[in-house]
Amino acid sequence: MKPIKAKKYLLFGLFIAALIATGCGRKEPPKTKAAVEPEERKGRQPSEAKDGGIEHKVLSFNLEGLTEKGDKKWEVIGRTARSISENEIRLGNIVAKTYGDEEAVITADQGVYDKSKNNVRLEKNVVATIENASSAIKDQIGFSIDSPDPSKSAQKKESPDKPKEKKKIIITCDGEVEFDYVKNLAYFKDNVKVKSEDGDIDADKITVNLDPASKKINDIVAEGHVKITQKENVAYGDSARYNETDKTVSLTGKPMIVISQEGDNTLKEQFLEK
Repeated sequence: MKPIKAKKYLLFGLFIAALIATGCGRKEPPKTKAAVEPEERKGRQPSEAKDGGIEHKVLSFNLEGLTEKGDKKWEVIGRTARSISENEIRLGNIVAKTYGDEEAVITADQGVYDKSKNNVRLEKNVVATIENASSAIKDQIGFSIDSPDPSKSAQKKESPDKPKEKKKIIITCDGEVEFDYVKNLAYFKDNVKVKSEDGDIDADKITVNLDPASKKINDIVAEGHVKITQKENVAYGDSARYNETDKTVSLTGKPMIVISQEGDNTLKEQFLEK
């Protein structure tokens, strides 16, 4: 079966790239900030701590990534936090943000930051909201979000008075979301749902893989009961892989595409090879 052409597909991958790219390929871990409660305030002397060590309670937590110029690129904030082991910090009321053209927010009830593995795992009521600020003029002159360099060409024709068009994408899942800064991977698990103006994606698991050298997306893999919906048109498969190099999506495992003969044919025009 021929691969499916992808335009404006899985834009949320750009957000994941922004969130973990600044932590990729670095010798040192991302910068962290934490407030620690002294033992005296808890009414316990250091000698009374368990295992003969000093027990700390982390009051708040901040993990952030910076650009080469030192500007904040992303951050993960735990409104509440406590150490549960030498390397792990349990976070509560988590808010993760990225800054720039792909402004996004991920919220979760709780999660764990593992210093030894240099990753963050989000749990319970995980919701990601991405707003892509793209100029309306880009659509008028035929650019897709996946164009090689849309901003460079668009700058010649864009008017500063043109309003920014916000495209919102919302991602939810019933399971964990894990950002692995060492392996350059991000995992969304259990009943993952991606909703956007360009279509919806449902899968049991979605994995985003980044190139450690270029810090750009290599591929995005959706696995288990994959369903891609665009208007009245639907594509099914056991798995789907988005390849950033050739901008294609390949469905595998009993793939099936249902194209409506009436109404909008966007899926047919944008996704199927001519």
